[in-house]
Amino acid sequence: MIDAPAPASRTRQGRLALVLASVSLVLSLLSCGVAGFVADAAGVNLLPTQSKPEMASASQVEAVAHVTLPPGTVLLAAVYSNGLETYLSAKFRIPRTGLDAFVAGGKFTAPPTPGLRAITAKHNLGGGNLWDPETAKSVSGIKEDQPTTDGTYRSVMFNLDAEDAITVYLYASRG
Repeated sequence: MIDAPAPASRTRQGRLALVLASVSLVLSLLSCGVAGFVADAAGVNLLPTQSKPEMASASQVEAVAHVTLPPGTVLLAAVYSNGLETYLSAKFRIPRTGLDAFVAGGKFTAPPTPGLRAITAKHNLGGGNLWDPETAKSVSGIKEDQPTTDGTYRSVMFNLDAEDAITVYLYASRG
């Protein structure tokens, strides 16, 4: 019967290599942690998953929010951000006669509710000064609890202060 060879004993050089590798690993992990902390504190996004907000067109508003803007719509501001999630905020003015067509064309899962302020300052993607839903006195809103077929949630606020036009604040998110 042949005996199995005895395991090789550890040598001084092997132990030294193990210690140096362990120290190197610890230092590498510490430097990565410090670099991540410094980048976070400086506001640097090392792995961007969301685009910066950029101006959106009327066709992008329609495509992202699944609405149809009625004839005579004036787009006042629209901002779009895409990535892992999609966000859109838009402010536009429609003729008062186009409100029913806008609501019907959007196929909202909830009806307009008088007095509902479904949009606030936090829905302002672009950070500009044109977003002022808090100044409206007479409002109606739609806050959907169920998303559209592609997972888009929408919130709408109608500023009813003017007699001939309605200012619409629209926010849509998906993802």
